[in-house]
Amino acid sequence: MSDKKNPTGDTARKIWLAGIGAYGRAFSEVQEGLSKATKNTSKVFDDLVQKGEVLETVVTHKSKEAFDKVSDKFGDGFDMDERIAKMRDRLKRGGGDGDVEDRLDAIEAKLDEVLKLLKPKPAAKKRAAPRKKTAPKKKPASRKKPVSKKTADKK
Repeated sequence: MSDKKNPTGDTARKIWLAGIGAYGRAFSEVQEGLSKATKNTSKVFDDLVQKGEVLETVVTHKSKEAFDKVSDKFGDGFDMDERIAKMRDRLKRGGGDGDVEDRLDAIEAKLDEVLKLLKPKPAAKKRAAPRKKTAPKKKPASRKKPVSKKTADKK
């Protein structure tokens, strides 16, 4: 085939091949970019792991220091439940002024007395006087409307 016989077919074929070439080039560039991104991702991940290890060491060290300070202040046998029990015991004793529970009981008793005084006493029921019987009222006689001539004529 020569160019003179079918120039349109040759041009169409060249356009087709150029399209396939463009697709191939784009595919290759995407693969290269993906390869570079994968390499960078691995490096970024490794950097994050290293920073995490450093932070883990710092946090572990700081938490140990804080625990040591608490242990020094409260002793090696630091037990939160024991401390709470001691605090409750101190509150029950009331600081030497007598038992708090006894004082609360006395206050409640006085409050009950005051409430009894303030509560209204129920009034004695009075007997009602018997009702007088009265004659039943008479109903008025029902009035019938007078029938007009017009109404009577219609019937």
